[in-house]
Amino acid sequence: MRILFVAQAVSPHTARWISQIQDQGWDIHLFDMLGSFPHPELRGITEYSLMFPRKISSTKAISYGNPFFLKYGLDPFPLSLIGFVTRRIFRNRVQKLAKLILDIQPDVIHSMEMQTETYHLLKVLDIFKGKLSIPWIVTTWGSDIYHFRQFPEHLEKIQKVLANCDYLLPDCARDEILAHELGFKGSIPMIVPAAGGYHISEMRSYIKENVVSKRKLIMLKGYQGWAGRAQNALAAMELCADALEGYEIVVYLASPIVQEKVKSIQRKGKLNIRVLPRSPYSTVLELFGRARIAIGINQTDGTPNAMLEAMTMNAFPIQSDTESTAEWITNGVNGLLVDPNNPLEIADAIRKAVDDDTLIKKAAEINSTLTFQKLDISLVKPKVVEMYRLLAADDQRTKK
Repeated sequence: MRILFVAQAVSPHTARWISQIQDQGWDIHLFDMLGSFPHPELRGITEYSLMFPRKISSTKAISYGNPFFLKYGLDPFPLSLIGFVTRRIFRNRVQKLAKLILDIQPDVIHSMEMQTETYHLLKVLDIFKGKLSIPWIVTTWGSDIYHFRQFPEHLEKIQKVLANCDYLLPDCARDEILAHELGFKGSIPMIVPAAGGYHISEMRSYIKENVVSKRKLIMLKGYQGWAGRAQNALAAMELCADALEGYEIVVYLASPIVQEKVKSIQRKGKLNIRVLPRSPYSTVLELFGRARIAIGINQTDGTPNAMLEAMTMNAFPIQSDTESTAEWITNGVNGLLVDPNNPLEIADAIRKAVDDDTLIKKAAEINSTLTFQKLDISLVKPKVVEMYRLLAADDQRTKK
């Protein structure tokens, strides 16, 4: 079987999803509309680069297009040419993808994430006169439908994608409902997190403190922007600083504005807080394995992978209520759901999680079972492999 992924090469979600099928002997190809650097976990695939050949590990990289600065040996690269080169690299990327589809004749096309990757396949459809004639799977991430449907320019594209793709893999049940409301008539083989199955046993080997009530670490996801609301979480921590004496707070994936806010809090000296620099995944897992509480505050999201990782490592989740999070967290039982724009409510949740050892213990027991039953690679991988086999087989029957 030959599968063509149209996805962000740099994303750990892409790498971990593909890792589930790499032992099947299938011919796997990856085309990234962003031309991003490949994630180090990508292995054994053929990658098509918009920018330059990348030979990493066992991944075969092929350059689709010959960038100006490589062709003419410009080194160092003049800043005045950045705009020109960027336009040149990306100008014909849709045509390059269309040509690739004709060249390799994949059995399945699987696009991941809407805005930067999947939308471009609508232009490929135009090149092919409105039909791919190959099974097309779309995986939606986070806010792809939930948030962007609010904007007319995005809504039109979302509806067109849903009208033309054959299969949809949303990361939450909320988006299954929304997809049908927006006109999707195809099949939904499964609802599954963006990264697919988790190696639960391997992840839990990083747990250093099994008694969660003894843990004195709080993890905070530091995104701040159109979706992230880490600033509100930091404001909440300042409001309940008296309850956090003796706790260490680690902010990971911190946006620049969040890094500056952390420095300001450090100068006040009331909280023991620091920003985690870019670190290996194992380091983050080790920290989750020492954390009593893991906080993720977002204005919009699907099923947050960081939340799932925290729950797997028995860290108590305090998560913004984006409807999708309630599919995993029963408020007040195995986590707390909060208004992302209300620092007072977030502060109250932090106080409760710090004070209530019984809540923390029971939540860890529930989440340990829940994450294994819904996420473990031994359960998810066979479903993913069988899905591809069935889709390709159904297409062959249709063509006969």
